[in-house]
Amino acid sequence: MVVGAFDSRREFNACFRAVSEEIERRKAAGEHADPGEHASGVVHEPGSRRRAANGRETRAVASPSPGPGGRGLRGQGELAFVAYGRLFLAGGRVRGLRRVRLPGVADAPAWSPDHRWLAVEVARPGPAGKPWLQGPERLWLVGAAGRPVRRLTPRSWQVASFDWSPRASRLAVVAYRSRVVASRRFATSNRLYAASALTPTGRRRVLASGHYISGIAWSPDGRRVAAGINTAGKQHWLGRLELLSPAGGPARIVTASRGNVVELAAWWPGDAGLLYWVNLYGSASIAADGAPLDRVALAAPRPRLAGTMLIHGSWLAFAPRGGAFAAVSGGNREIWFGHKHITICHRSGGCVPAAQPRGVVSLDPSWSPRGATLVFARLSASGPFGPRGHAYFSPSWVRRWEATSRLWQVNADGSGPRILAAAGPGAIDPVFGRGGALLFVRDDSLWLLRPGAAAATRVTGPLGALSQPALGQAYCGYVPYPQLFAWTRALPGGTAGTS
Repeated sequence: MVVGAFDSRREFNACFRAVSEEIERRKAAGEHADPGEHASGVVHEPGSRRRAANGRETRAVASPSPGPGGRGLRGQGELAFVAYGRLFLAGGRVRGLRRVRLPGVADAPAWSPDHRWLAVEVARPGPAGKPWLQGPERLWLVGAAGRPVRRLTPRSWQVASFDWSPRASRLAVVAYRSRVVASRRFATSNRLYAASALTPTGRRRVLASGHYISGIAWSPDGRRVAAGINTAGKQHWLGRLELLSPAGGPARIVTASRGNVVELAAWWPGDAGLLYWVNLYGSASIAADGAPLDRVALAAPRPRLAGTMLIHGSWLAFAPRGGAFAAVSGGNREIWFGHKHITICHRSGGCVPAAQPRGVVSLDPSWSPRGATLVFARLSASGPFGPRGHAYFSPSWVRRWEATSRLWQVNADGSGPRILAAAGPGAIDPVFGRGGALLFVRDDSLWLLRPGAAAATRVTGPLGALSQPALGQAYCGYVPYPQLFAWTRALPGGTAGTS
């Protein structure tokens, strides 16, 4: 999901309206819209056909199914994933698939470090045809066997983000009181956010509050929490990066930016510092087209520019042991524009772009277990998806664009590009596991490529990522697939389960 000092659902509405207007324009001009497209820009979920009362054909919501013989994930840990707003478990002690019954639409599952617990956001479904109008999101705790344990956050909280401590079964949560109404001057200035440390038993402590908290991240040793704390004055924002203690006490301000919103990106593994974006003037429009990625070293605070990129947490990937990170550089909110490419930055300083030909964009980086190679997706930025193309952000067009993808791999220094042919065409959002297996999305399903295998195995699907209610999370062609699954074998710093 795009995060920032603005309501992401409101920003989605702008892209969604653009799709609707484009469909209506084409119909008025006598042009043929994409197959399966409706005036709303939404297509029905795949599944069995049925006849509606008005005589038109509709489709029933599909259910995911396991891979061949249910063996797709054998020996590769546990997988939690969301399909059509419902939470499922696979692998480990679960035979086949197990649905977890939750009171609403599930999103962003994430495993605790010991894999005993699964935290997941649950929202009230939006009305038919308006998936972005979901109700407040609460945080629920689920046991590894699939039994919902309890709701962790009060009913008056709207959960914005959360993060597990790497050292204990404890969470940090950003939330605001859902009954508070936004002011006219600043869309978030009256929302009372609080970053809190929660335990599975339900105890919580308020660590900080502000008009907008842009994100949270635990330190690698689990002793501190970093947060982007932003307050709105009469004329401008004041953005700060702060270090907080889970036990409470005064905060340490690491860096500040007057007049701007500071967006926390990540805590660099190995305690090498914090990565963050500066959202100029707290502008939703400016942030939607990208922002510079800066670094502040905690020992001697000094920001260093690492490149301009969109504010997607899943487009940052840290190498094992934290010696380097890969990011998707390039602006423009439209997914196939902006010459998006992979940039590799090292802790010692300096960033190197991976070579890329014209007419493509490169996204979704993930490091191998030893950090020797980096895998990413490369998709078309030409023809209908080029600067003069006619593609837009309907589910049908996004599916056609995803079908152009191939997984590529490069060496740790960005050299030696080659196609990872075994993943097959249409593969996106790769995530490496500790044993070298690669989990990725293809054809709206999850696939697993084991080390040395000639072809990938389908694990489960469909996910329904371009159907309601998940469609409400898409943004100008960006589909947050990593937000739909969590894998216990995923490498720390991988993109699974992040937003």
